[in-house]
Amino acid sequence: MAIPTPTIPSSITSVSAVRLNPTLSNKQFYINSGLIAANNTETTVISVADVGKRDILICINPILTTSSTDDMTMKLKNNGAIIYQMIITTQNFANTSSPLHFIIPASTNLEVTFTNADSTSHNVGISAYGYYLENNY
Repeated sequence: MAIPTPTIPSSITSVSAVRLNPTLSNKQFYINSGLIAANNTETTVISVADVGKRDILICINPILTTSSTDDMTMKLKNNGAIIYQMIITTQNFANTSSPLHFIIPASTNLEVTFTNADSTSHNVGISAYGYYLENNY
């Protein structure tokens, strides 16, 4: 499956949906998918081939831009296995306004996908931030 990239960046610098972008301190990171159209085919919005040499704590904020009653399924995958799945509707989206938190092991991949319940297309995305976990031996 091709890795999507936003067609119209929201800023001067293009948004990357394929790597964790470290902050200046190198202790935190962020990743933003931009808006990507998803229909009833599983659509990847973030695909990170390798999260790096440290475990991470990632805080994921789903983006849903429709007021329809379509059910949108979001899946979080680690090394191809679904580790979290939720169905987002406009009725319960307000209840999911807090970030979802996950610890992801070092040297693994990370993928977030969306699938709509019907064939209509809606813009979705992910805005996430997190922390590199330190070794405290």
